[in-house]
Amino acid sequence: MNTTPSLIVAVLWMLLLGWGFHALLRRHLRLDDMLADKEAQLAIERSARLCAERTLATAHNALCQLARQQETVRETERQRIGRDIHDDLGQNLLTLKIDLSLLHVSTTGAHPMITQKVDSMMGNLDLTIQSLRAVINDLRPLALETGLRHAIEWQLGEFSRTHGIRHVLLAEPSVFDSPADKERDAMLFRILQESLCNVVRHAHATEVTVELQRCGSILTLMVQDNGIGMPAVLPEHGSGLPGIRERVAAIGGRLDIERPAAGGTLLTLTFPIVDAFAVH
Repeated sequence: MNTTPSLIVAVLWMLLLGWGFHALLRRHLRLDDMLADKEAQLAIERSARLCAERTLATAHNALCQLARQQETVRETERQRIGRDIHDDLGQNLLTLKIDLSLLHVSTTGAHPMITQKVDSMMGNLDLTIQSLRAVINDLRPLALETGLRHAIEWQLGEFSRTHGIRHVLLAEPSVFDSPADKERDAMLFRILQESLCNVVRHAHATEVTVELQRCGSILTLMVQDNGIGMPAVLPEHGSGLPGIRERVAAIGGRLDIERPAAGGTLLTLTFPIVDAFAVH
C-alpha cells in the first residue's frame, strides 16, 4: 500500500524529466538550426562583401588608369603645342628680331626719334621672346629630359629667382636609386609646379621647403611654406587643389593638408611605387 504512491511519484518525476530533456533537446536543435542559418547568411554576406571589394578595387584601378591616360594625353598635347609654338611663333619672332637688328643698323645716325623707337621695339621684342620661352618651357619642361632631380632643382631655382621666395630642397639618397619613369616624373613635376603656384598665389610666404622621402614602396613629397596658412574651409576653385588631387589620384596617391602650429601650410603627398619614382 505504501509503495504505490512512491511508484507514482517516481513515474511522474521520470515523465517530467523526460519532458524537460525533450524540451531542452528541441531547443538545442532549434538553436543549432538558427546558428546554421546565421552562418550561411554570414557566409553569403562575406562573399558579397568580398565581391564588392574586388569590384571596387577593379573600378578604382580602372579610374586610376584612365586618369593616368588622360594625364599622358594632356602631357603629349602640351609637348605638341610647345613644339608648334617654338617652330612657328618662335621662328617668326626670331626673324622679326633679325629684321629689327638690320633696321637698327641701317637707321644708326638717322633721326634720334627713329633710333629710339627701334630700340624700344627691340626691347619689347626681347621681352616677348623671354615670355614665349617661359610658356614653351612650362608646356614642355626641357629640364625633365635630364632627370627629375635636375628638373626639381631647376624649378625651385626659377621659383626663387622669379618670386623672391627662398627654397630648401631635402631629398634622401634612397630616392635617387630608382629607374626613370617619364610618365611619373612628369606627373610629380606638375604636382610640384602646382603646389609652388599655390604658395605664390595664397601663402604670402618668404621660404618654401620641399622634401622627398622614400620608405619601402612609398614615396612622400612634402611642400611646406612659412606663409599665412590655409583657411579653415579650403577653396575648391582658384586654389589649384582639384588639379593636385586629380594628379595624385591618377597615380594612386594621397594628399594631406595640414596647418602646423608654427604657421604656414604643409602639403604631404604620398605615392605607392613599384619601380619607384626616379630622381636622377
